Amino acid sequence: MLKRKMLKNWGWPLRIASRGTEVTRLYPEVMMELPAAERGIHELDATTCIGCASCARICPNSCIEMVTYKYGSPLKNKKMQYPQIDYGRCMFCGLCVDECPAECLKMGKKVTMAGWEREDIVRGPDKLAVKKFTAKEAAELAAEAKRIAAEKAAAAAAKKKAAAKEGAPAEGAAKKVAKEGAENKPPKKAVAKEGENKEANAQEPKKEDAKPTEGGAS
Repeated sequence: MLKRKMLKNWGWPLRIASRGTEVTRLYPEVMMELPAAERGIHELDATTCIGCASCARICPNSCIEMVTYKYGSPLKNKKMQYPQIDYGRCMFCGLCVDECPAECLKMGKKVTMAGWEREDIVRGPDKLAVKKFTAKEAAELAAEAKRIAAEKAAAAAAKKKAAAKEGAPAEGAAKKVAKEGAENKPPKKAVAKEGENKEANAQEPKKEDAKPTEGGAS
């Protein structure tokens, strides 16, 4: 009875082995095929990132921090700030990917990550970037950004100077009109004197009218 049960238990493995069906996965030597929607380690396109920090603001675990990275585009990202992710706190929710307006942050299919220290699982843009500029391209873009900034500053200064030049004649004309008005305005003393003369003239007829009345009564 015991032998019959043992032979029955060994029957299924022997049948599977003879068919060549894979029972175990040879990880990590052989990596299984992951689905398209796999939420693995992030992938960053540093050439299109605008440094808006939307990913850092939306992260519920606050595991994303914006750090400086020199191989991006200063024309699109003026501060040259790119995401750094602490995978010791990341829960791979994908909210940062959904919030990214430039669609430069995606979740890849790489899931293997290990290290002896905590810093080993903190990945900056140098490790996350799958697309980036070379040192030569970055230098050319930086020079172009400086040139554009200088042109904008010169245009703003010229516009300000022109506005000040146009405002000067208008201000001078306003001062001239105010000066002419002040000259044409009579002095306060003269106005007061005229008012006193008018009051005196108004009182004089009353006195003249009173004299005949008194004479007639006598």
